[in-house]
Amino acid sequence: MSQEDIVAESRRNPIKTLLLWVLPLLVTGVAIWLYGSAGRYAQTDNAYVQRDRIDVSPEVSGNIQEVRFHENDKVTAGALVLVLEDTLQSIAVHAAESRLDTARAEIAGALAAYREKDGEIAMARRAADYAQRDTQRQDELAARKLVPLATVDSSHRTTDLSVGAIGVLELQRDQVLARLGGHANHPIDDYAPVRVAIAELDRARLELARTRVYAPREGIMSHLPTAGSRVDAGRPAFAIVSSDRIWVDANFKETDLEWVRPGQRVQIDIDTYSGHLWKGAVESIASATGAEFALLPAQNASGNWVKVVQRIPVRITVEPGADDPPLRDGMSATVSIDTGAHTRFDRWFRHPH
Repeated sequence: MSQEDIVAESRRNPIKTLLLWVLPLLVTGVAIWLYGSAGRYAQTDNAYVQRDRIDVSPEVSGNIQEVRFHENDKVTAGALVLVLEDTLQSIAVHAAESRLDTARAEIAGALAAYREKDGEIAMARRAADYAQRDTQRQDELAARKLVPLATVDSSHRTTDLSVGAIGVLELQRDQVLARLGGHANHPIDDYAPVRVAIAELDRARLELARTRVYAPREGIMSHLPTAGSRVDAGRPAFAIVSSDRIWVDANFKETDLEWVRPGQRVQIDIDTYSGHLWKGAVESIASATGAEFALLPAQNASGNWVKVVQRIPVRITVEPGADDPPLRDGMSATVSIDTGAHTRFDRWFRHPH
């Protein structure tokens, strides 16, 4: 069929021309318009409800004697949760108390010995003074031939012994003073042996106190152990899920975050509660993709690689309402962020900077 025949056929049958040419062009134009005018809302179903969760670990190992709460109970900050067996810790406290009493008694005895030596030195000095005066008198009498030489020699010997005794007593006093750290006028609890004993007692009491495990904050109890089981120091014994703060972590494709900014409004649809929507706002956008926090981050240094769109976490605060059903940690959600008056046309036809 020639061109003239096609034109003639079109004039005879305009509906066929509409279906063949106009309608496909119209559908294509509408599709382009709908696709290009979209893009205001950034949406993902890779989102999960999150709460603050604290893993509580005991600071001492031991067998659980008592559990004061049940699974999923509400707990207040500072409430006693676990009681561990404390026999060994109580024995250690009693031993430390005995060592402290012994240290105080030893220091008190040393102070008494120091004062005793001080008194003996004072007496020895008075005796030496008397002996020196007596020796001087004997020398004067011997010069006038009034006493025998034996008496003079005895007097000198007594003086020498008295003076020498002072030196011995001073050495003994210095030994006692050294045990006191060079000070004899401090309170008993200020001396080093007593301070060490006090520190040991404080440590023993702290170990005893650590057999009681308390809730560090208010929340919901989770993964509680049972009485009779053993817990180890530094390993989580139970968890507390916070009941006062809740948010959604949404993992967006990097290509969807061009217009996303903190503070933008968000609509949240929880999979568990179909038809009920929550309101929220963008709190922050992570500074790195999720792959960067992996144990072995991907390295594309080689020439043989496949480009994969990365996911970037976005934290969204949830604004709970009075009639909202309860949310639980880990629930799946779909979020939609209103980025404002932005469309795909802005990306296609914007002027380069």
